[in-house]
Amino acid sequence: MDTGVGGFRDRVRKGVSRLKGVDVTDQLEIEILSQLLDGNRTSAEIVHSVYGLGRGDPGFSSVYSRVRRSLRRLEYKGLVSRKLFGRDRPYRLTQLAKINLARIGGEEEQVGPLRGADLLVWSGTVCLAGLVGALGSGWVRLPNPALFVVFGSFFYFLGLTTSSLIHAVRRVS
Repeated sequence: MDTGVGGFRDRVRKGVSRLKGVDVTDQLEIEILSQLLDGNRTSAEIVHSVYGLGRGDPGFSSVYSRVRRSLRRLEYKGLVSRKLFGRDRPYRLTQLAKINLARIGGEEEQVGPLRGADLLVWSGTVCLAGLVGALGSGWVRLPNPALFVVFGSFFYFLGLTTSSLIHAVRRVS
């Protein structure tokens, strides 16, 4: 059995069909992910690694544009990211990408950027916020013990929502 980055790269290429759960079907996107397994890379470095073209070579700009579009799609899917500020901003794999790439060889399902539990917590918070707004405007009247339950539940769900948002952002950054 292959070990190390080379063996892992081979398993990534063989497990392309398993990546359909996170919608990675383009061969260039798969090659970009395998290039980023070795570490952080800029767009130009990826073009040089995949196509062997440098900045002065003919055809570099069209290939560079294709790689940039693929990187944007991967960024949108939450699989790659880069720093927001600074001159040199290389791309890197996100935690979500690392989890999904590690699951290729096993029987586990691919993980999406959002979980069902997060969506339930967020929708519960929105509903409670609407109820608190209705209570504040006078549209709905409740006895005092029920008010404490509603406001307590709202702040509890607000804390859960904040926590789940932080975890979701950390998965894709």
